[in-house]
Amino acid sequence: MKPLPARLAARCRFRAELHVPLLAGRTRIGWLRPELAARLAAWPNVFQTSAEVVRLLDSDALDRVVEQLAQEGFIPGWRNERYRIAGLFDIERAAARPFGLATRAVHVNATTGESMWLARRSDSKPTDPGMLDNLVGGGIGATLSVEETLVKEAWEEAGIPAELARRAIPGGTVELLREVPEGVQSELIHVYELALPRDFRPANQDGEVAEFGLLPLAEVRRLIDETEELTVDAALVALDYFNRRNARPGSASASADRAT
Repeated sequence: MKPLPARLAARCRFRAELHVPLLAGRTRIGWLRPELAARLAAWPNVFQTSAEVVRLLDSDALDRVVEQLAQEGFIPGWRNERYRIAGLFDIERAAARPFGLATRAVHVNATTGESMWLARRSDSKPTDPGMLDNLVGGGIGATLSVEETLVKEAWEEAGIPAELARRAIPGGTVELLREVPEGVQSELIHVYELALPRDFRPANQDGEVAEFGLLPLAEVRRLIDETEELTVDAALVALDYFNRRNARPGSASASADRAT
């Protein structure tokens, strides 16, 4: 794996020693900040707590705990969406980062010719408001598959019809484990590539995108290397495209040369 650009690497920091492991049985399923780990001692029937580790005893009672923690400010940005965690239980999406739970997402590098589409997130988004993002990206809900999420998010975020979205081809995967304002982002991102027609113009359907831009590949790479304008997720997903592009026989170009 190629080393990350310095700016991006600094945004991917995770220090295990500053967090308390969250276990289900003998399996670590998350990471907690010490203040949240201490707060969970109020529910001894749900969690067994110590300074070194917290064990989940009763996943069926999690919703009640999460609702209380949201009222106290431990869990910001309530979504009314559910994530499936480790095949064991479902939980409110907003709780994933405070509990450091492993989630999955789908992102799409959408290109037209030698340019890549980027979206600017709405200022009302609970995470990374106003930042540049991949044209399509979203978490995989508890009841959806990777493919269903891709089609759903492609329409909601960019107005890409299902028949066009299904032409996306799998890229690589991106694994994230990093400290974020809400807690810990632990996520596996399934990356796809989609070549869009030259006359296609994205149209947001859910109010979560402020604007779109079609940028030359070299400019996208510059933004990754020299700025923090892209979300970490989007920057890593775009790097997957550049790395794969360079690995393809006969794919070298002036634009792609910046990815080396």
